[in-house]
Amino acid sequence: MNRQPRSHRSRRSSAAPLQNPLIRVLLAALAVLLIVVLCVAATSLMPQVDPAAFEPTAEPGTPTPEPTPTPEPTITPTPAVFAPFGAQYGYGGENLIPETPTPEPTPIPTPSPVPAPTAEPTATPVSYTTLKKGANGPSVVRMQEALIALGYLSGAADGDFGTGTQNAVVQFQAVNGLSADGIAGNQTLTLLYSGGALSASEAPEMDYLILVNRENKLDKSFVPTDLVQIADVIPESVLKVKYKGTMANRTAVEALGRMLEDAIEDGVTNWQVSSAYRKYSDQQALVDQSVAKYRKNNPSWSTERCLSATYQTVAPAGTSEHMTGLAFDITVPGVSFSGTAQQKWLHEHCYEYGFIVRFTEEKQDKTGFLAESWHFRYVGVEAAQVMTYNNWCLEEYVEKMGVK
Repeated sequence: MNRQPRSHRSRRSSAAPLQNPLIRVLLAALAVLLIVVLCVAATSLMPQVDPAAFEPTAEPGTPTPEPTPTPEPTITPTPAVFAPFGAQYGYGGENLIPETPTPEPTPIPTPSPVPAPTAEPTATPVSYTTLKKGANGPSVVRMQEALIALGYLSGAADGDFGTGTQNAVVQFQAVNGLSADGIAGNQTLTLLYSGGALSASEAPEMDYLILVNRENKLDKSFVPTDLVQIADVIPESVLKVKYKGTMANRTAVEALGRMLEDAIEDGVTNWQVSSAYRKYSDQQALVDQSVAKYRKNNPSWSTERCLSATYQTVAPAGTSEHMTGLAFDITVPGVSFSGTAQQKWLHEHCYEYGFIVRFTEEKQDKTGFLAESWHFRYVGVEAAQVMTYNNWCLEEYVEKMGVK
């Protein structure tokens, strides 16, 4: 039997363990573990680097801005859901945890179509024929009936557009804010028939202390309110009205009637009113007539001289108290008034009824007019008494009493 050399057997025995697979796996694991340990040791031995060192350095003296705090995120809490006992352990089933119910969508109503409004037919405006003094016929009758219904005209609707009807139209126009010209045009008649016009009883209150003279003129468009025909208030047995249709303020006319009735009881009769309310145009006509008379009697006079002479006795248009409807020229038919029993009785008693003798000789410098013993002005009982007791004219009363 041949034996191998000793040295050769030793090498085989030493290499045999390395050929075992288990030993080789353990050696590989130890090698990996050694590498990890070395890496960790090397990392711990490296110096720590400050990240701020890489940020740019601010210039000296420049304030360092404070860092803006990062807002913390808002956490919306989740509502707790309580499940029945045992569901978290797997028994009981998922159907034991209540689900959040989904709301049913609210139905949006479908709007119904709105029918377009039907435009009402526009009424065709009615046009009326203009009526003025001298007109007659059914159109005048209808107008008179409407004036009677509103209290502006008395008597029957006779279809004749005379002075009384003209005065009623003027009064209607004045109370309702229209141009008071006495002509019933389309605007006047439309309002008269509309059903919305003011009646005579709705006229604004009259200012019984209104001052009218050469320094205090009335506008051309001025028309007093609550005018009535004197003959409709005072019977002819008490007072004769010289010109038919003469008008004046209702309150003043009623006071005049009481005064003359008491005069008749005292035995003083035969009364007449020659003039009361006059329109601006009426007063201007009196001025023109007077100027023409002076020019005829004095051919060499200029118009200015004729006007100057006229204004001594006739007030310029706009300065006459007759425009107020509160003044009366009281006379005796066919007789000069001054010195009569009628004149004396009135001068003594008129203040008791609210009247004054407006123009006297002693107050001519204040009134601006010559004395007129027949001219009486209604101012109201209280004011008439104060003026009479103090011997004041209206200008003095207004000044001393502070009347505006």
